[in-house]
Amino acid sequence: MPVKLTAPLEKDFPLERTDLAYDNEGEPTKVTIRQATQARASLNDELQLRQKWSVEELKRIEVYLTLIGCNLEDEDGKSLFRFKSLNGHSDLDMTENEFKKAWGKLPPDIAQEIHEKVLEVNLSWGGPLGS
Repeated sequence: MPVKLTAPLEKDFPLERTDLAYDNEGEPTKVTIRQATQARASLNDELQLRQKWSVEELKRIEVYLTLIGCNLEDEDGKSLFRFKSLNGHSDLDMTENEFKKAWGKLPPDIAQEIHEKVLEVNLSWGGPLGS
């Protein structure tokens, strides 16, 4: 019998360290991460192999490819990241440049905690380059 593919894993995570560090006593800060598939990995048509790149850039790309929900707000109280829902599935609704600008607003500790959640769902990314 041939292999039957299953839907990618989707998992919600509270950002507990973020809430503690920023004294959030209201609704918990959360992200939803989708397990990467080949199709998700190929979304980034602009990504090119480079001789020089930073680990922080790799983290941003990995989050961009897998983030499907987040309730972080910008300084004006608007959602930092935009999402769309289609057929019961959520996806990021931002260009890579829009995402890069939003991601750039994050303090390093919040970006790190989000990326850690990406690695929890995408264990194969946690090797030497992904850690």
